[in-house]
Amino acid sequence: MATIQVCCPNCNGLNVVKYGRQPNGTQRYRCHNPNCERQVFLLDYHNRPKMPELKRQIIEMALSGNDIRETAQKLNISPGTVVEVFDLLTSFGHSTPTTGLTSRA
Repeated sequence: MATIQVCCPNCNGLNVVKYGRQPNGTQRYRCHNPNCERQVFLLDYHNRPKMPELKRQIIEMALSGNDIRETAQKLNISPGTVVEVFDLLTSFGHSTPTTGLTSRA
């Protein structure tokens, strides 16, 4: 039987254990490195907007002054996804650009 060595995408540590499954059946993993900020992760994200790297790019673009439409076009994602991340930022007290957005209703 073949085994796959899994390392944490945040700290690259090897102290990783299986941690249940997603509703769609994808295996979850948990990093047991006490210094790692990341706890639970997937090896393969099926939903691209949920990828931590993409969220990080959205946040960086927001903090550098890009608006919603511009961010969505550059990253090839929906403006709704950008709005979700912007809403998360504003809940932590950051101001985000809202130009380029029409009514959400």
